Amino acid sequence: MAPTFRLVPLTPDDAPASLDAPAGWLVQGVAGVDRAVQLASRGHADAADPASQRLGQLRHADYLRTSAVVAVRAPADDATSPTSPTPDDVVGYAWLRAPQASNTDSVEVELAVHPDHRRRGIGAALWDAAVDVVRGQGRHLVQAWSDVAVEPPEGPGALAPSTGSGRIPVDDDGTRFALARGLACEQMERVSRLELPVDPSLLRRFAEAAGEHADDAYLVRTWYGDVPEDAFADLAALESRMMTDAPSGGLELEEDPWDAERVRTWLARFEERGQTVLLSAAHHVPTGRIVGYTAVVVPTEPDDARPVASQDTTIVDPEHRGHRLGMAVKVANLQALAERRPDVRRIVTWNAEENGPMLAINVALGFRPDGGFAAWQLRLPD
Repeated sequence: MAPTFRLVPLTPDDAPASLDAPAGWLVQGVAGVDRAVQLASRGHADAADPASQRLGQLRHADYLRTSAVVAVRAPADDATSPTSPTPDDVVGYAWLRAPQASNTDSVEVELAVHPDHRRRGIGAALWDAAVDVVRGQGRHLVQAWSDVAVEPPEGPGALAPSTGSGRIPVDDDGTRFALARGLACEQMERVSRLELPVDPSLLRRFAEAAGEHADDAYLVRTWYGDVPEDAFADLAALESRMMTDAPSGGLELEEDPWDAERVRTWLARFEERGQTVLLSAAHHVPTGRIVGYTAVVVPTEPDDARPVASQDTTIVDPEHRGHRLGMAVKVANLQALAERRPDVRRIVTWNAEENGPMLAINVALGFRPDGGFAAWQLRLPD
């Protein structure tokens, strides 16, 4: 029997210059599969990455080298088919992210197969190809995620990660696929959505309560796409802590060093992809330092088809915790978002199930659970 699909590699070296370039259909197809998977799992695609974001990830290899293996439906007759491939011909993908500044033995693998094309060997072929890419880069640690639409109750049909926080269904396709390949479930991340706008009176009460704990020692400032360069060094210092401060379960993660230039690049990449960062930071008045911040990413231009913001980093320096600065910056950002971008109707965020303090803040603000992602890990033998 003739194969029903073929595998096409994509690297930063051969990434299309735009979505309209000859190979742009591959990136559009990846985004289409991502959207279809999310729709089938959750009934919406708020957490899916649009094609423009995928292309932006693929085109740069300085801090994170992104490559892909794309499964493309084979024509019925290669010899006579006059039709050029289209995004609809993409039936699955493996999206690989290889850190360049730290964690240089690991690769993150995102694998997805269109719901209409499963159980045809596509996922297995993509996995084998992805492992070959990891080995070809001289790396040994594979970290992957599977989608969990609904957390099951405790019992024989549920599997807990090594953290003991959260559960995944044993009979889920992603769970069976990962276990069959020797991966271990090391963490569960909760996906949450917040419907906007949040009641302004609720935000005022939270802001007042946070202010009482912070006194006059802290000042919150907010920027919408115009973060000043004199903030970059402090933001970099905080971001460097994220890899080790944020709960990571059993995942093997090293500190990821940031500097001011990396923050500048981070902001510029969002702008390149048609996105804007809304960032609120807590300043410690006695020292003038930024000691905590939160950021959400919004489409630069209103998008009626996808009026969604993505929550990015939220972190507070350990030396300044206990003053409700996490709540203070989150509330400030939500107030600014309502004022600057009333077209945005939802925010999507991810948090480790064992991250009780951050989950408590999100729940108080109105975020509601919307499934999650199981984090898997496999160390390849030499």
